[in-house]
Amino acid sequence: MDPRRNNFDVLRLLFATLVIFSHSFALVGQAEPVLWGRTLGNLGVHGFFVISGYLIVQSFLRSRSLLQYGMNRVLRIVPGLVVALILSSLIALRLHSFANNPVPYISNGPVWTLTWEVVCYAAVAVLGIVGALNRTAFPAVFAAGWVLYLAGIGDTSDFMLAIVPMFLMFAAGALFALYLTKIRLEVLILALIGLALTADFGVFSAVVRFVMAGVPFLYGPDVSLGEIHRVIYLASFPVVVIWVGKLARPSLPLRNDISYGTYIYGWPVAQVLVFAALKWALPLNPWLLFLATMLITLPIAYLSWRFIEKPALGLKRRFRKRAAAPAPEPESAGPESAEEERPEPVGV
Repeated sequence: MDPRRNNFDVLRLLFATLVIFSHSFALVGQAEPVLWGRTLGNLGVHGFFVISGYLIVQSFLRSRSLLQYGMNRVLRIVPGLVVALILSSLIALRLHSFANNPVPYISNGPVWTLTWEVVCYAAVAVLGIVGALNRTAFPAVFAAGWVLYLAGIGDTSDFMLAIVPMFLMFAAGALFALYLTKIRLEVLILALIGLALTADFGVFSAVVRFVMAGVPFLYGPDVSLGEIHRVIYLASFPVVVIWVGKLARPSLPLRNDISYGTYIYGWPVAQVLVFAALKWALPLNPWLLFLATMLITLPIAYLSWRFIEKPALGLKRRFRKRAAAPAPEPESAGPESAEEERPEPVGV
């Protein structure tokens, strides 16, 4: 299988677009659309973390040293992010921090997930250093993470509901990076059934109650429908994302990967549009806001890719030339592939 042929670029752009679409509702003061029991923005986050886990593990295994791995991560995230944060902060300062917007004072909301993305990068490095980032040890790490999650599933803290699922998505992508040659048809079918069942919570609840009505449990497990729903989704979603991204054909690689720029500029562009609409007494329509945001954000994302992100990634080659002689390639990593030279996705 040609490692350069995949759909990760398309998926990343799709997930970034989902984030902008979801936030278009929030930024005008409306509830965000929900699918699989979570907002579309949260769904986009999970998609990014699955793909990130898959690509970052391969990047670590290809790296000749921990320094090279760290430098690759810095070159991927920092240049584009710094420019975006400076621009969005200056614009917010000029527009009084969007004080009258439905969501005031937040110039670039989605970038908070990058903190947890970096935590995942660090976790990959630690696991690699201790020798746990391989087919023998990592499944135990993955299983332990799920056991801890299930043991605390009744916890309704923000960390448990928002942050831990991102870790599980990243870990699932990492597991596929170490093991994937193909996904068995029955596994894919089960994942698709799981997502179909959990797409709408009302339908899911009716199905579970119907099934449980015929099961003679004297003492059923003390787990809510919401918790069962969440577990099925978390187990199913990464399978489908990796299958579509890596195994589905035909593959649709993009010449320019503008997903990161789309993500980091979508929110500030939308905030400016909302500010302008309020100033000129225009109606706040989330659909129109989404379309206008995309029309403005996509060219900005291209400029970010062309003049900031891509040149920064080019420095990776210079850094490799100064590194020591290459170590033998691990079995799970392909040749100079799209997964290495394309920007690894960042959370949204």
